[in-house]
Amino acid sequence: MKIKISYKPDEEKEAAASVVAFLRIHPGAIVRKSDRHDPFRHIYIATEKQRNPPCKNTQNVV
Repeated sequence: MKIKISYKPDEEKEAAASVVAFLRIHPGAIVRKSDRHDPFRHIYIATEKQRNPPCKNTQNVV
């Protein structure tokens, strides 16, 4: 699973609180921050890849 949070500098506290809350649920997640696209900043969160997919039939996936 991958998540991207885009925020402005004045919203940094809310973005950080969201990351902390997510890390409580998924403690092994990888977090990366970027400020390359001014005026927005981004936080990228990635969890581990799923080793055993629950369903081999991908026709019914939405």
